[in-house]
Amino acid sequence: MRKWIILIMIVLVVVCGIIWGTADKDMRRVILNLPTNKDVLFWSTSQRDAAFRAMDRLPILVKSRIIPAGNKIRQLAAGAPLDAGIDVDAYMQDQRTAALIIVHDGKIHLEKYGLDFSPGKRWTSFSVAKSITSTLVGAAIKDGYIKSIDDMVSDYTPDLKGSVYDNVTIKQLLTMTSGVKWNEDYGDPIQT
Repeated sequence: MRKWIILIMIVLVVVCGIIWGTADKDMRRVILNLPTNKDVLFWSTSQRDAAFRAMDRLPILVKSRIIPAGNKIRQLAAGAPLDAGIDVDAYMQDQRTAALIIVHDGKIHLEKYGLDFSPGKRWTSFSVAKSITSTLVGAAIKDGYIKSIDDMVSDYTPDLKGSVYDNVTIKQLLTMTSGVKWNEDYGDPIQT
C-alpha cells in the first residue's frame, strides 16, 4: 500500500513538473495566482493581473472569444512625440495601466506599456469594447450604414423588436443612458 502512495506521489510530482516546465510565463502566473471564484469582480489584484492575460486559456473559469485580426492590417505611422505634460510612466504605474496609446490623424504619438506588457501581449478587453464600438458606429455613420445615432437600435437589429431595447436609440446605448435595468452581478444566471 505504501509503495502505491509513493508511486502516485512521484507521478503527481512529475506531472506537475511537466506542466510547470511547459507553461509560458503568463500561465505560470495564473498557476501561482489561480482565481478561487468564478466571479471576476471578487478576484484579488494578483489574480486579475495573472488571469486577465490568459483568460482565453481558462475556459473552466470564464467564457472568452478571441477576435482574430483582419486580412488587411494597416500599420500606423509614428507621429511626432507627444509631451503629455506629466510623467507618463509614473502615471501608468500609479494607475496600474497595462498600455497607453494616443493616435491622432492616423499616427501614433504615444505608445507605452506597463505591468510587464508589450505590443505582442494580449489582455482581456472588457469595457474597452465600448470605445471600439463607438468608433465603429462612427465609421458606420460615415460609410452610410447607420443614418443617425438618434435611430432606434431595433431598426438595425430586428431581433430586439418587442424587447426592452425596442425604443432605445443608438445614442442611448453608446452613452449607457437607455434606462434599461441591468444587473452587474456576473454570478447571477438570470441577468436583466
